[in-house]
Amino acid sequence: MTQVGFDVLLAFILMSKFANIFLLIYFALFSLANSKTNCNIPKEFTPTKSNFIENIDQKENTDKSVFIYFDQSLSMQGYTKDQPGIKNLYINVIDDLQQIAENVGSKTYYHSFGKSVKTIKENQISQVIKPIFYECTSSAQECNNQESRISGPLNATKLDSDGTYIIVTDLFLSSNQLVGSTLNQITKPLKSILKNGKSIGIIGVMSSFNGTIYDIPKREGGTVSYTEAQKRPYYIIIIGDQKDINQIRKNLEEQHFTDPEDNYKFSLITSNPVLQNLNDKNLISEKSINNISNAEKFNFEYTDQKLPIYYFNTNQKRKLNFSINNSSIIVPGSTGVENFEIKEKLWVSQETKCLNEVWKKSKFEKISKISQDEKNLSVNFFGEVPLKNLFRGMKYFYVGEIYAQKPGTISEETFKEWSIRDSEAEEFKEGNPIEFKTLNLEKIIKILNSVANDEFQPTLIGSLAMNFNLTK
Repeated sequence: MTQVGFDVLLAFILMSKFANIFLLIYFALFSLANSKTNCNIPKEFTPTKSNFIENIDQKENTDKSVFIYFDQSLSMQGYTKDQPGIKNLYINVIDDLQQIAENVGSKTYYHSFGKSVKTIKENQISQVIKPIFYECTSSAQECNNQESRISGPLNATKLDSDGTYIIVTDLFLSSNQLVGSTLNQITKPLKSILKNGKSIGIIGVMSSFNGTIYDIPKREGGTVSYTEAQKRPYYIIIIGDQKDINQIRKNLEEQHFTDPEDNYKFSLITSNPVLQNLNDKNLISEKSINNISNAEKFNFEYTDQKLPIYYFNTNQKRKLNFSINNSSIIVPGSTGVENFEIKEKLWVSQETKCLNEVWKKSKFEKISKISQDEKNLSVNFFGEVPLKNLFRGMKYFYVGEIYAQKPGTISEETFKEWSIRDSEAEEFKEGNPIEFKTLNLEKIIKILNSVANDEFQPTLIGSLAMNFNLTK
């Protein structure tokens, strides 16, 4: 090789070496300038981990038992006798419960309850929809149809924590059954049920009625009976996993509640009305904040900690409105969430590029406004502290965490029209109503909601961050 050829080869090698180095430096700088994750976040900030507890009903268990309890009190007999011209939604529904129960469990056990809980023999199950089931030929001391102690089947739920329990009753409870030690006999098993992750579904069905309603309280003491009612609601209480409760409800709706005039109500009482954490399923997107993707230098990403971060430049006039449909965060059919809270933090830096920001935490504690209507949960970010109140030409890092603070009470409103108080019962009866209401139903629902509220833990619905420059 000549000297000239050697010099050319050496120059080519050197140029190639420096070209590679140049390319490496270029790509490093390009990546640094365009990688969002190189935008430093405040060192003191740590994303809050989700405390959402996955519902037990999402765990498969095909070897569950179903326990059905029929209220045998004499007032129930009126549901088994047809009322001319009025649809009977008791006989056919109860007759199908055995088949419906087989859809959620491998084995079904039947009981009656009145003063005490008794096992129903297999050859007696068909008697439940006949008047004779509620009659007693023995002495009054041995009869089980004079009282309706619902605490009996509720206490039985502790015998099989994985089982599904179905209670059929008129829920006609006097006030003295809802105070003191008798109330404790009801609330104690309810607390255990909800603490173990189970739920309570209540299906109220307005049915024809042709019989006697006993134990209607009088204003001056004592009780009186009523025989003129033609319609009256009864209740199917389902205790177990939400999946099984909704399966039973669906089967009943499809098989029996098909006509527009069929009058029935449903509510799900649970200490965990939160359906899911939005961050866990990446349900917060770049579209969750209205029109934010139109902002200058907009970018969006999820961090390794499942925190969604919005990057953008904005002026002081921009509205930052976030909205999520209630169906994405609330268990269907449940009493919902009554109170939401947003916990917020804001940092500011004079460095407006993604390089070595020095953050200073602001003293603002309430920055945004949160609200809920029938369809959506909404957050007006910087609704309390508008962007126009912040210094322009600065960089800001904002974090908002949305919590469900308290279960709702929708079920109380759902069943309110079917409820009558002790103090109103006699006057109501004297009006000769064709459709008779349920004694203290609203109070019973309030007791259930109160127990659920006691067992509820504030739950993180979702969180997000914004890393933005407020332009001059």
